[in-house]
Amino acid sequence: MEVDKKELQELVEDQIVVGQQATLDPMMIDEGIQRYLNSRSGSIRPTTVKEYENELLLLQQHLEKNGIQNLNEVRNRDLDNYFIWRKEDSHDTRLSTNTMRDVRYIVRGFVRYAATIDAIDSDVPGNITIPKLADGEDVHDVEIDAERLRQIFDQIENRAYATREHVVWALLDQTGRRLGCIHSLDYGDVHLDAEHPFLEFRHDPPETSLKNGDKGEMKVNIPESLCTVLDTYLKYNRKGCTTENGRSPLLTTSYGRLSKSTMRKYVYKWSRPCFLNEECPEGHDSEGCGASASPDKYSKCPDSHSPHDIRHTYITERLRDGVPVEAITERCDVTKEILDKHYDERTSEEKRDLRRRVLEEVGANRGSFSQADA
Repeated sequence: MEVDKKELQELVEDQIVVGQQATLDPMMIDEGIQRYLNSRSGSIRPTTVKEYENELLLLQQHLEKNGIQNLNEVRNRDLDNYFIWRKEDSHDTRLSTNTMRDVRYIVRGFVRYAATIDAIDSDVPGNITIPKLADGEDVHDVEIDAERLRQIFDQIENRAYATREHVVWALLDQTGRRLGCIHSLDYGDVHLDAEHPFLEFRHDPPETSLKNGDKGEMKVNIPESLCTVLDTYLKYNRKGCTTENGRSPLLTTSYGRLSKSTMRKYVYKWSRPCFLNEECPEGHDSEGCGASASPDKYSKCPDSHSPHDIRHTYITERLRDGVPVEAITERCDVTKEILDKHYDERTSEEKRDLRRRVLEEVGANRGSFSQADA
């Protein structure tokens, strides 16, 4: 008797699932989601937890609609079906590559966690790919989670305090300026002895230049923490040198000014999960990871970050803190239109909460404030 190919395939898949479940602990999808959210709630913002919850509830509904209630039964094909549905049919319009990138990040994080508690087969997480964004694609960049950024600086400060690498990260993180601005700094542009310490960004081609030319020039105040790092670097780790144009760079090597390409490598290097003692997103060990083969490959790690991601995070966090937009646009040399379009990642709830807090502060001495005013 001829065996129906579809039935045969289903029998094979059933056997695979049974084999997997023998080593897994049964867990309902909703329980797994709650466990995962609880595990993240202390390290990321409440709004981010809510974003994760909304996405994972959609995943739960889709899986249950297709007869899956036990996480043990989830296979990569089920997740692929979800990604297809999410992109094509879950919304009025087709979801963008950037949105689908976020969807896959959230689902992959959840699945990784589920695998660590023996709820999903351990092979599943490594098969979830993250789409690459095309150069110049008109979308928001990836914001670095606040807890992840803290972990990165913990590692840098413990292993490379006040080195060139630390200074590059600290300057990007504390000024919100572009990589080219950091590259342009000379020794004399650092004013640590001023009443209010500051950096002076200057457009000085052909050796260095600012994106917006003379309009990008500015004196930018810096916090005490950055002053301490810079002071230590200048006293103990900076290599004195003069360039062909007679300038004395802040960030130096034995041969002259530190290049922008090397600065990018520093950022990619320290933002890789393996540098944070985290699991490799591709499931590699240190020897099998192509992104660890050389500094030129660091950017190939799908979970590493670029210098612009640090700038993006700085601007978004200052918006959340309630810093006036005008102050941010001037300090970071960015127009309000570009800021609104590319940098403002705040949810409507975050904006509403900020308006409430600002109005409460303004109205505190007037003795009147209505929630409706926000």
